[in-house]
Parts: sequence; C-alpha cells; structure tokens
Amino acid sequence: MLSLLKELFIISALTALGVAYSLFSEHAPAPWIAAELEAGEIRMVDASVLNPIWVDTRSEADYTEAHIDNALSLNEVNWDEGIIMLMGEWLEAPRPIVVYCSSSSCDTSKRIAARLRNDLPNAEIYSLNGGWQP
Repeated sequence: MLSLLKELFIISALTALGVAYSLFSEHAPAPWIAAELEAGEIRMVDASVLNPIWVDTRSEADYTEAHIDNALSLNEVNWDEGIIMLMGEWLEAPRPIVVYCSSSSCDTSKRIAARLRNDLPNAEIYSLNGGWQP
C-alpha cells in the first residue's frame, strides 16, 4: 500500500511539474487567457509551414509595391479576374489558402476569406492574424 501511495505521489508531482513548465515557458496557452485567434484565423508562423496559396486583398498599388512571394491579388475591385486565377491555382494543386491585408485593423481579409469559403466550400481558407507589413 505504501508503494502505491509513493507511486501516485511521484506521478502527481511529475504531472504538476510538466503543467507548470508548459505554462511558464509558454509552450501551452494558459487556460484562463482568452484565445488570441478568432475562428478562421492563422498566425504567420503557422501559415508559412503550410505552403499555402497567398491571397493579397490590399489595393493594386500596395500589391504592386510589395507582396508575399507568389501571392495573388484579389479584392472587391478585381474579384472576377482574381477568383478565376485563384480557382485555377487551387484546382491545379489544392492546398490551404491564406488571405491577408495590411494590418490587424483591416477587415478586408476576413470579408474576402468569408466570401471565398462560399465560392470554394471544399478549400481550407484562413485569414492572416495581424495582417502583413512589407
């Protein structure tokens, strides 16, 4: 009986130590802190690993000035031609689509991502959290 209590104590102590390490080293989010991401959002570090199709929703001028390599330009102004290019690329090699604009205060990427989810219901579509700054 004593050995069973000793084993339970050791297991409990190691579990508590692991939980404390995960929380204080930020390997796991604290359960009492609200999530930083909204539904359908992704961080740049996570998106880069996916090798996604990048969709730039900024103006043509901003896109021409700088954009993520191989990103497609798609916004309300050029929707018809942009969606055809995006669908062609996605159908050729289906992979996640990450939509971005210039900052976290820009809602264009979220609107475009929602519209894309309707037009491409089988695609995995994310909005880039925080936007992209050149």
